[in-house]
Amino acid sequence: MQQVAYAIRGPQMQENIPNIASEANNLKHIARNKCYEISYSKTKNRLYFNVLGFWKNKESVPDLLHDWEKALSLVSPGFTVLVDMRTMITHPQELNGLHEEFMQMAQDAHVSRVVNVMPDDKIASLQVGEIVLRSNMQIQTFDTFEAADKWLDQPSA
Repeated sequence: MQQVAYAIRGPQMQENIPNIASEANNLKHIARNKCYEISYSKTKNRLYFNVLGFWKNKESVPDLLHDWEKALSLVSPGFTVLVDMRTMITHPQELNGLHEEFMQMAQDAHVSRVVNVMPDDKIASLQVGEIVLRSNMQIQTFDTFEAADKWLDQPSA
């Protein structure tokens, strides 16, 4: 079973959304910009990926795969990923391949479990579901960051 997780909140985020940086003192920030944030928890062997808002095109996220590669270099096989997409707005179809490549890189690095905190935007949720189906990854979905993180903290069956 494989899973991926994203979560990081910057100052531009809504106040009612938890900031994992404040919740985890051992969190190392890998990348942070207006489109996404990537962090790593060594104690949990977990990557947090937060998708922020609307990505117009691939040029909006020119360093995404490089930043993800840096993050993957820190984890050990069996790592987990939490992907937080609550603020994601539907992305152009041309970006679906980028999301799929991102997920394949996690699989190649031997991710054990991935969870998605689903977008509030209903069309974006459908888009995410489509990408997940094409990836052949078993990904759990949650409505809250806290529930997703807690689930990943449990030993896998």
